[in-house]
Amino acid sequence: MSIVVFTEKNKAAAQIAGILSEGGFNRASIEGIPVYDFKKGGKEWRIMGLSGHIMGYDFPPELNNWRGCDPAVLLDTPPVKNVTKQPYAAAIALVSKGADEIILACDFDREGENIGFEARSLAEKVSKSPVKRARFSSLSESEIRQAFSNLVEPDFNLAMSAEARQILDLKMGAAFTRFLTLAVQQRARTKDIISIGPCQTPTCGFVYEREKLILDFKSKDFWKIEGTFSHSKIDFTGTHRSGHIQDKAKADEIFNRIKGSKTGILEKKSVKESTTSPPYPLNTTEFLKRASKFLGISPENALEIAEQLYLSGFTSYPRTETNKYADDFDFKLKVLGFASGEYREYAMAILSRPPITCRNGTRDGHDHPPIHPIRAATKTDIEKSVRMPDAWKVYDLVSRHFLANLMQPALFEKTHLEISVKGEIFDATGSVMKDAGWMTAYPFETKNDKFLPDIAVNEEIAIKKLSNTKSQTTPPKRLTEAELLTLMDKYKIGTKATAPSHIETNKKRGYFETKGKTISILDTGFTLMEALDTTVPILVKPDVRSRIEALIQDVEDGKKGFEAALEEGSVLIRDMYSHLVINKEQIVRKMAGTITDEQVAADKKNFIGQCPECDRLLRIVKTEKGRFVGCSGYPDCRKTYPLPKEGALVIARSKQCSKSGIAVLKVGTKYYWSVGIGPCFTCELEKECFPPDVIGPCPKCEGSMFILAMKETRFLACTKKCGFTQSLPKEGKLTLAGECEQCGWKKLGIKEKDKDAREFCINRQCASRKLKQV
Repeated sequence: MSIVVFTEKNKAAAQIAGILSEGGFNRASIEGIPVYDFKKGGKEWRIMGLSGHIMGYDFPPELNNWRGCDPAVLLDTPPVKNVTKQPYAAAIALVSKGADEIILACDFDREGENIGFEARSLAEKVSKSPVKRARFSSLSESEIRQAFSNLVEPDFNLAMSAEARQILDLKMGAAFTRFLTLAVQQRARTKDIISIGPCQTPTCGFVYEREKLILDFKSKDFWKIEGTFSHSKIDFTGTHRSGHIQDKAKADEIFNRIKGSKTGILEKKSVKESTTSPPYPLNTTEFLKRASKFLGISPENALEIAEQLYLSGFTSYPRTETNKYADDFDFKLKVLGFASGEYREYAMAILSRPPITCRNGTRDGHDHPPIHPIRAATKTDIEKSVRMPDAWKVYDLVSRHFLANLMQPALFEKTHLEISVKGEIFDATGSVMKDAGWMTAYPFETKNDKFLPDIAVNEEIAIKKLSNTKSQTTPPKRLTEAELLTLMDKYKIGTKATAPSHIETNKKRGYFETKGKTISILDTGFTLMEALDTTVPILVKPDVRSRIEALIQDVEDGKKGFEAALEEGSVLIRDMYSHLVINKEQIVRKMAGTITDEQVAADKKNFIGQCPECDRLLRIVKTEKGRFVGCSGYPDCRKTYPLPKEGALVIARSKQCSKSGIAVLKVGTKYYWSVGIGPCFTCELEKECFPPDVIGPCPKCEGSMFILAMKETRFLACTKKCGFTQSLPKEGKLTLAGECEQCGWKKLGIKEKDKDAREFCINRQCASRKLKQV
């Protein structure tokens, strides 16, 4: 009897083969794809790993020419599913032919079930053998043996929910992206793709909404009255109970009443214990948030590392909605594995307090247990098996989180003091950790102690300083990746598996970027979101995507048929598309303008500055009839400025016109020109903007001597044009050196070809007229 097993990846195939064969398998190659063979119980086993999806949806070839069809046609055209990785399809056919049983052993989630069904559809072309499913959440020996001993039927609804998502996402992404890209390319010279995605766009929308709040924020003044108190040689701070006082007169009135006070009285004191519970078990979203927040690892990289740790048998399956353990989860067995090595201290603390209990969450996705370590490992073990940067950091986070979840709450003693200063109450708080509990195992979240002295009620307290400080309210902070993931999870944008990829897609499209742990939206992303938000807000807002995600979930749960979900989702997409068409001109005008302005700003040779009429950009425009400065907003804005007809133009970025000219240009080597003002040599402020190289005072008048360089000669001239001049060496490069100690004129440095550089005082009336070798 022959049994064929398909796993999602080759690494999983090797792991499962090793477990089922007890290490006694052979590795063969079929169409270049590794296949693992062994015999067990009189049966011949062949286990083959796939490469994720080996089939994918696309539109018929005749619709592949973007300019050859109306993008709206894609909304009503059923896409076709084809093999995208031909060697795998060929290998599936060869290993399945003659098989007596086929087992799908891909990851147990939507995509994994769908990948298994892809292999099944190809195998059924050559084999009529029964198909079963092995479900597991980790590649541990016990779980794999149990899964293959308790095979189940493949889940059609689970597989088709992934199918529905693929089709709806393709329709929307392809049609909307083609429509906007072609429309913008007609108005702006660009080859860039204006990407619209069903999850990508609302993800960017969250970043845009936060940026809008920051830009629209209006700071308000407030006053804060604080006191620095001292008792038993310990200084601490108290804040006036009014907190942020918006009324300056009120703040001044309070402060004037108490300023100069040297002591206060403790009117009330409260001391109480409080506990901080361990974190909930890790589901995918929480894991990604914590990897970003604590480790600085992007969600996409964190999920890939977790996937490799799972495939190497170190951690459980990383894609799960669940943050609560089943009642029969064997915590003791897991913790015993950590009773030696890196985590021994924490494991022993857990084992010393039976029974072992965990702080469970409330979400049960009925898919996999929370993410947890499968076995204890050292840093060397991890780095040897998973050759990815930060693999140990991720394993350490997962392990510590698991152990912390089983430990006692952290215990704090919190003190609150109410101090009276001439009847005005100041509040001071302190917190001291009494028992670290779970925090001993979890250094990522720390509570800093804030000590307060031991003071009795009605006792006098010294005042070292009182202050009435003016401050301003601050705008919201930019989103972090952890916060963005929280929003995506809340509004059901993407899935636990796809959320990181939607963030990365926005980065690759140039819509936003990550700086440290925060996300900053870029000009193209902001303009696209702004254009959509003012015309087709349903594309930016998460509501429609949430409804589509609900449809997909209904397919998985068996509440809605595949075709019915597709039709209902297509209606929503067509409605959004109609809004896009109606508002085409408004959207394109903004997008094309932004793309044009980005190109203008990048052209440093011709970019002048901002147009005072429309806030678009000014640039040097050259035509057959001449050259001028024009606005990128043409033809809507026709603002222009003349330029000199001859001479090479170089924008003097370091110069700023004193008469508010747009920019200063150097014309050849002769003179400067201010855009909007004219030639600088006709301006009375020329000497202020371009001060000459002054050598010293003029011997004849109150003017100053400066270097005047002409085409064929150079000499010293007077700024007052009194007629006094003095010759300079005809050859060599001149530079200004330090002051002459005798007369105060600046020395000149000269470097002639094939001669040593020298310094000298050019003042003929100076007593130190002696050349010096440098």
